[in-house]
Amino acid sequence: MRGKTKTMSNPEKDKIQDRALLSSRNRNHLVLEWSTGCGKTLASIKIIEDIIKSNPLAVGTIICKESTHRKNWIADIDKHGYNKVLDNTSILLYASAKKLVDVDFIILDECHALTPMKTTLIKSKLKPGTKVIYLSATIEKQKKYLVDVMSDYTAAYYRIPLTKAIEMNLLPTPSVRIHRTALSNDDNRSYIYVMNKGLKAKAEKAKCDYHNRWNVFNNYKNVKLEVSCNEAEYYQLITEQMDYYKNLSYGGSEGMRIACRNKFLNLGSKRKKFLAITKTSKAKQLVKKFRQSEHKFICFTGSIEQTKLLTNSSAVHSKNTKEHNQELVDCFNRDECNELFAVKMLREGVNLTNVQKGIIVQLDSTIGSFYQMLGRCLRHEFPEMHLIIIEETQDEVYFTKAMKDFDKRYIIDEQDK
Repeated sequence: MRGKTKTMSNPEKDKIQDRALLSSRNRNHLVLEWSTGCGKTLASIKIIEDIIKSNPLAVGTIICKESTHRKNWIADIDKHGYNKVLDNTSILLYASAKKLVDVDFIILDECHALTPMKTTLIKSKLKPGTKVIYLSATIEKQKKYLVDVMSDYTAAYYRIPLTKAIEMNLLPTPSVRIHRTALSNDDNRSYIYVMNKGLKAKAEKAKCDYHNRWNVFNNYKNVKLEVSCNEAEYYQLITEQMDYYKNLSYGGSEGMRIACRNKFLNLGSKRKKFLAITKTSKAKQLVKKFRQSEHKFICFTGSIEQTKLLTNSSAVHSKNTKEHNQELVDCFNRDECNELFAVKMLREGVNLTNVQKGIIVQLDSTIGSFYQMLGRCLRHEFPEMHLIIIEETQDEVYFTKAMKDFDKRYIIDEQDK
């Protein structure tokens, strides 16, 4: 085994590592809710080593969310020179948690991946003295409840949010640059929105433009109406339908409420994808700029379809094989590739090296997703994240929610420059 790697010491990181280690000795359930880049993994490795030093026969398991995360754990253990702990430590995925047996310690990586079923299963494997370390950058309320259940409400929380980590010089100061745009409201009606009425089997097909939709729609008992819209009109139609089904989901039979709720959620996903695709032109401008300046960047896109419009070869998404996705990440981390595009992936549990710029095409309703994506850039000395927002749409709601606890000093509105 090689010796522990000697890296440039960060006094603040040394302090939080030591505090986490001391806390783990006094608690069987410890939550490290630290921002990305603060060193949750290394803290956990040190805790494992400390447990094994106290009891050389102790055995435990690291539970990860995805197979790529398992590879990262092994790489980090090797990088920091703690390979010896692997003699006493196995690594599983949450999907394989049923394989847990007689453990003295468990590391729950990305513990926000816990579900009620997994919580019950893992808890059943714990012994009275088993130590459980929970890791996550952000844990939402419903997931904290699962931690409470797992720990019988004894878990201690050690929190370092992003803004605190920056103040402590654990992370570099980021620059979040906002690019505002608007939906087009012109005569280019290239979008088709389908309105259905009555029985599908008897429905007649009809077409019209946005302004005549109700006149035409009300002339039929059963109809499948294709409405020609521009961007603003298409967005308005989706939003109107969402409001309609949302109101219906509050009344009627249980079956009706569930069906309307599902329809509302499906339309919400459709609207979010639509907003993302309308930003393709702006995303292309940013991508072109970064390519010309030879900056290393990651772009979080809204869909696989959109990704294909931005790149032919550097996209990580669910339609690829795991091996292909991993090779793209490895190429990026070897500095052989300067760009990486991701669709609902690479937000957590993956270390990306030397990321100079980032692009977030589409936010969503969860605050944590913004911090996860921003975190991919926080290993560079001067991290810069670009965020595209469409004014007077749900985008502004997502943006306001994401920025609620974010330091406004780090935000630069490109329109103000």
